[in-house]
Amino acid sequence: MLANHSKEKSIVDKVFSVVAKAKKLKEEIGAENVIDATIGVLCNEDAKFVNFKTVANVYKNLPDDEIAAYASSFSGDPTYLECVKKVVLGEDYEVVFKDSYLDAVATPGGSGAVSNTIWNYVDRGEKILIPDWMWESYKIMAEEFENKYELYSLFNENGTFNLENFKEKVTKIIKEQGKVLAIINDPCHNPTGYSLSLEEWKELREFLIEISSKGEVILLNDIAYIDYDFRGEKVTREYMKYFIGLPENILVVFSFSISKAFTEYGLRVGAQLALSSSKKVIEDFRRANEFSCRSRWSNISRGGMRLFSDIVSNENLFNELKKERQEYIDLMRERSDIFINEANEIGLPMCTYRGGFFITIPLGSKTEKIGLELQNHGIFTVILDEGLRVAICSVPKKQLIGLAGKIKKVMDSCSIR
Repeated sequence: MLANHSKEKSIVDKVFSVVAKAKKLKEEIGAENVIDATIGVLCNEDAKFVNFKTVANVYKNLPDDEIAAYASSFSGDPTYLECVKKVVLGEDYEVVFKDSYLDAVATPGGSGAVSNTIWNYVDRGEKILIPDWMWESYKIMAEEFENKYELYSLFNENGTFNLENFKEKVTKIIKEQGKVLAIINDPCHNPTGYSLSLEEWKELREFLIEISSKGEVILLNDIAYIDYDFRGEKVTREYMKYFIGLPENILVVFSFSISKAFTEYGLRVGAQLALSSSKKVIEDFRRANEFSCRSRWSNISRGGMRLFSDIVSNENLFNELKKERQEYIDLMRERSDIFINEANEIGLPMCTYRGGFFITIPLGSKTEKIGLELQNHGIFTVILDEGLRVAICSVPKKQLIGLAGKIKKVMDSCSIR
């Protein structure tokens, strides 16, 4: 009975299934005896889920009709969308981006923004360009829309952004299909924690301008973890200035989410924010994407949008939230230092980490074998195609002490066999 395009669908769950296994073992032998590095959410030093108090209090005090009612528009509440622009681009965005055109639509989390962009800017059968280290849903979305994907190498031999490979792949795809949609998950990339430097973004801009003479470029910047960059909220957004004054056939789309920044993962509130030098490109963006919003999810959480708007619009509340969040940014820096310092001492390989929720250990063809063996030792990570993702966002410091050594010991034993 399935349509032809759905007959071969089958999802391989690399996250929730291992989360369930870790939970089960905790119940059997005690949570203190299990290291659960699977969960991509903030946890405190007691390994308890964190919901920022500022956010929780505002949400609890919303009027019932603000929580239960439909949103005022399927493309998002205007106040909410204005707040998104200020949070993503800065309070003074109207001055900084005065010569640019921009617009936004509300989406269910960052996922809705990514899927909307793929759906509306890539024709069936065409390719999108994604990094080899990635959030797996990029692949799933491409396949859902009957698209193909090509991988670019995120890292070069020095462990920094592989601009040369990115150039090669973009050039190849534009030659094949006349345009390219490329995804860059930055800053605080999932799963590696890498962030491009300002100089890397500058070089990237220069290339995009050059290649745009050959075809259209859609740059999808997934910024789900932007507010956990160790460099601070202003410095981490400096690269956005390179999106000003681009050729009219380059469109920049931001995938924004309150899931991580506000610890509201389940509310599913996000936005798709577009920036261009062309008025028509942005008009087309609005027309096509609000149509998709209506057809695919109708509208998003009214309460979630109101929550975000009420906090962002209130200087005291917003500062209180930032203060809470900074405590966990500092905690993640401490946690990452513990793991990275030990890993460096014992020679455990790691992808370059500069901040965020995750650290990744590249293991190649032995990844699954090592990941499963670690589970036999009560250590749970997310098993990727070529490495293990360690969620330092959720592992207490006391459990991170010695963890790199335990992983290295299992890795070495698997190599001997």
